[in-house]
Amino acid sequence: MRHIHVVLPIVVFSTAYFLTNYLQSNLKVISVNVLFFCITIALLTLYMSLKNKGFLNPFQNYFGLGDLLFYIAITPLFLLYNYVLFFITSLLFSIVMQFVLLKWIKKDSVPLAGLSALLLLFVIAKDVVFSVQKITLIR
Repeated sequence: MRHIHVVLPIVVFSTAYFLTNYLQSNLKVISVNVLFFCITIALLTLYMSLKNKGFLNPFQNYFGLGDLLFYIAITPLFLLYNYVLFFITSLLFSIVMQFVLLKWIKKDSVPLAGLSALLLLFVIAKDVVFSVQKITLIR
């Protein structure tokens, strides 16, 4: 069951890539989004390490492999501005949902990738159904 952490993000990335492949600059969009995500993780690691006065690996305590793979897998779906917007919104959505579902979720950790995926489904559904300002690159 552990291999799903790798297979599912590959499927999501491939699907997102092919749904947005009409863009000439698709690889540039992906690269810029991955760069933003890597810089964010690096700054988070630096901040936590300085605060704890020693190196702190965010993947051991705060951020899971599934979270990392999810946020990289969705990079083809957004231009940078919308990727940043979705990233921040999904973090806030996950925190709110964690408090709402506190009675049913008995773990101390937040299922970030799962709740972010739920938000992504809402965003994609909105973009497909309504013709108002689209967030994703899916047309």
